[in-house]
Amino acid sequence: MPGMISAVIATLNDEARLEATLAALTAPAIDGFVREVIVADAGSTDATLAIAEEAGARIVTTKGTAALGEGCAAARQPWFLLLKAGTRPQASWEQAAWRHVNDHSDRAGWFRLSLKAGGLEARALELRAALEAGLFGRLRAEQGLLIPRRLFDEAREWRPGPISLPLRLGRGALQPLNARILA
Repeated sequence: MPGMISAVIATLNDEARLEATLAALTAPAIDGFVREVIVADAGSTDATLAIAEEAGARIVTTKGTAALGEGCAAARQPWFLLLKAGTRPQASWEQAAWRHVNDHSDRAGWFRLSLKAGGLEARALELRAALEAGLFGRLRAEQGLLIPRRLFDEAREWRPGPISLPLRLGRGALQPLNARILA
């Protein structure tokens, strides 16, 4: 698998959660599939940035909600893996991502949410997240998004403002990945 992904992790005072996300990216980075990891920080005052630096991630800091966009602007690869600190793509996500990149190069791919909590309420939340993503193009930040740079740039230019990126893309530009993300 040739490298082509920049992982961009959104953070804000996430010292307790960031290591788990970074650890999930270690094997794909060693394999060369994830070429760079960028921590897009919105103004952390805890040890988040020290953890990111120790892990070898590039750090982009901006106050407020612009951090993720700034992180993507700094990215060098043609695909972005957008993650929230504390989430972890589950085993074999790289194969699902590779298939998506090859088969759906004009679409963004979303992960199915898998919550750590047990019980019926957690399963109902997972189902609701999948239905909202599939039917309406509404993703939760915890679900993660694999998106080509071109599509990210088009969505940002087409409709600036507080509307979330998946809604800007529209349901037709989103494809479920055959992979889960643990939140």
